[in-house]
Amino acid sequence: MAQMTRRQALVTGSALLFAPRLAVAAPTDTVRFGVLYPNLTTVIHEIAKETGAYAKHNLNVVETRFKSGQTVEGVEQLWRGNLEFYMGGAPEVPRLNSRLVESGQPAPLAVVSGANPGHTSLVLSNKLQPKTINDILDKKLKIAVSSPSSVHLAFFRGYLKTELKRPINSIPWQFLKVEGGSMVPALLTGQIDGFLHSEPTTTLAIVEKAGHLFMQAARGDMGPNPPPATFMASRHKFMAEKNDVAKRFMRAIFDANESFKKAPKADMVKIIADWSGQKDDIVEKAYERMNPTTSMTKAQAQKWWDIIGTTMVERGELSPKLKPFPDVFDLSLQPL
Repeated sequence: MAQMTRRQALVTGSALLFAPRLAVAAPTDTVRFGVLYPNLTTVIHEIAKETGAYAKHNLNVVETRFKSGQTVEGVEQLWRGNLEFYMGGAPEVPRLNSRLVESGQPAPLAVVSGANPGHTSLVLSNKLQPKTINDILDKKLKIAVSSPSSVHLAFFRGYLKTELKRPINSIPWQFLKVEGGSMVPALLTGQIDGFLHSEPTTTLAIVEKAGHLFMQAARGDMGPNPPPATFMASRHKFMAEKNDVAKRFMRAIFDANESFKKAPKADMVKIIADWSGQKDDIVEKAYERMNPTTSMTKAQAQKWWDIIGTTMVERGELSPKLKPFPDVFDLSLQPL
């Protein structure tokens, strides 16, 4: 084989140097995401999947599902490093951080966004037809909640304190732990007098004629401008070590927000119905009471703290050492 001359080598090298470069696909990063399921509070995740938002940002999102009432388990898995993000009821992240802060350690978790402002409903048995909340506050009622740490119970306590100026222990209601899927049958059979929960349980109770919607936080029945009731949380360590991945994940969630706002209602109803395991007509009836878009301003975070966080501190559920910023909220990942 003839040897390449110096001139040939220079020409070949120049051609390679100025040749158009082939596009190289960015690496796909895996994000482990824990979500309550089947639960309409976390449906933004399904919207992100179905609309290609994760793929757009080169993310392979591996989901871990937790049943309604398992928010404690989800937050603990996040803390132990088995998840990068978790989405569920709000109170458990501050509770876990509080235990660490009280022991002199830094808060390991951060609330990075929120969803479902005002999604708490108080549904009552048809035998109860009060005109105002004051008509039933002194009655011995059995009210179902999904767990003792229920976000709806925490919000209701905050409402009693801030709007009605009454502590929760001043009313004789008995709060019973009942899974969301069992609340409507329990109401139908008279085992409970009502429940504090969200969609689709509220709509199912109405459709089955098991009860009636007495109060809906999104309508302003429990105070104006309710803050987000569902939290998206991550670990500070992950956010620091994989900040680009964390920000891409949140950009994908914000893309899903836009898809929800702009897509035809019928398309969203189908996605939501498939995720929740509910029939399309149930989701359509619940649609007006749903707002799965996920974002949070500093003002909303502060309002959550003022209504719910301070109530939890007074009840001894959170350490007085815990501060909303920086011990609970870090909104720096949001592409606002």
